[in-house]
Amino acid sequence: MKSRHDPSHGRATTFEEELREYLRRAPWFLLSLGIHAVILFVFAQFSWSVAPGEEESAQRLVMEACRPLDPIDPPEPEQTELREERVIETPEVQLEEPIVSEDLTEEEPDDGAGDLDSLVDSPFDDTRGSNIIGVGGGGKGLGGSKYKQRGVGKAGSGATQRAVEAGLDWLRRHQDPRGFWSSARFSNMCRTNACDGAGDPVYDVGVTGLALLAFLGAGHKPNRGAQSDAVRRGLKYLVSVQDPESGCCGAINGHQQFLYDHALATLALCEGYGLSSWPVLREPAQRGVDFIQAARNPYHAWRYAYPADGTNDLSVTGWMVMALKSAQDFGLRVEPAALDGARLFIDEVTDHSTWRAGYLARGSFSAREPGLNARWPETRTEALTAVGMLCRVFLGEDPAKSPALRGGADLLLKQLPLWSEQEGTIDYYYWYYGSYAMWQLGGRDWEVWEREMLGAVVKTQRRGGDEEGSWDPQYDPWGHRGGRVYSTALMTLCLEVFYRYGRVLGGR
Repeated sequence: MKSRHDPSHGRATTFEEELREYLRRAPWFLLSLGIHAVILFVFAQFSWSVAPGEEESAQRLVMEACRPLDPIDPPEPEQTELREERVIETPEVQLEEPIVSEDLTEEEPDDGAGDLDSLVDSPFDDTRGSNIIGVGGGGKGLGGSKYKQRGVGKAGSGATQRAVEAGLDWLRRHQDPRGFWSSARFSNMCRTNACDGAGDPVYDVGVTGLALLAFLGAGHKPNRGAQSDAVRRGLKYLVSVQDPESGCCGAINGHQQFLYDHALATLALCEGYGLSSWPVLREPAQRGVDFIQAARNPYHAWRYAYPADGTNDLSVTGWMVMALKSAQDFGLRVEPAALDGARLFIDEVTDHSTWRAGYLARGSFSAREPGLNARWPETRTEALTAVGMLCRVFLGEDPAKSPALRGGADLLLKQLPLWSEQEGTIDYYYWYYGSYAMWQLGGRDWEVWEREMLGAVVKTQRRGGDEEGSWDPQYDPWGHRGGRVYSTALMTLCLEVFYRYGRVLGGR
């Protein structure tokens, strides 16, 4: 090995000595760089396997490690929320709350699991409405939380709607804890002085259906509205009294007019199912519809008998048509022949020279019980003409083109609602059907009817005491049957005409 002379020591130095001296004097970062180069060289001799997706992560980590750190504030200590699990028992409290809620909360749809007991506290999904008959408020049946959203006109937003709320409040206060409304014993629920106006207890199923329709029509559905609990309990009651084999709500032939009860109960079940979309109600509603169709006279309509005995009347038929159209609109099975038979019967009982619809046959008037015609003359009402008109609309006749509807409207305008005990013109049943029929026609016909109807109905609602919000049944030819529950439910429905059903053709 070569060496060179070191003049400071007077001797020659070797290469190894010069290397050691160079390294001793070299900067430390160069030494570190050299060591890292050796380590990388060694690592490069091995085969590394990187799982899919990890190569990019590894590169990102390397880049983050090499990136200069920005000066940052020290992290704040993590705040951990400690939650104590507690069981809070909430006592059942009867709250006095407004009848129509201004802020209705959407709920998640129920999957339909569970049994009928869950009707009391299961959530319902309100996602469907009636685009044809407009069930449940609004021009197209999609009830909203505010009056203006439900298509309420000028009358419905003021005194009329306050009357509806008062009527519903009376019904709420007088609902039996078991879910039904009692025609005869509703006064057991009075808080101070007992209400008068008891009816016949055989009509409990029917008046329960009417009361439920009043709540549903005002936007109180099984999952929405201040009175959703009353609606759920009422629907549960109707299901509980339905015969699982025949589908009849209540006892078959329990009284002469039991098919009235069944029609009203089925209509309430159909609207309750359609407006909630809860599957547990579908089968009871369908069974009710099936019984209606089984009770029909072949090629014709309905009256009191089951099995059908060949007799028909327009009053029972009107409620049956409403139930079937509601069912059809909500996707239940309805035989076209049933509606065809109803249409045929309505034509048969309509006098085409006057367009008056008869009760049992052409030329007949509204029915009156023996001894009551003197007080309520059958010639002072066009109740059956109004029933026929509304059925025609829901069976597809265009009010702007139908001679029967035009002629019927002319008859109703000659018998406008009038509260007169002396003249015997008080007829809640007529005012209900007449209001819904004339609303479908609209225009001047409706304006004239509306003015007189509001004067007769709103002004006669009871004020004060336990009767507050109700209507007296003793002034009506059928009030002694259904009692104060019947009269209050029917007149509340009458005042919901502004939004319960949308104008049919417009809804389509």
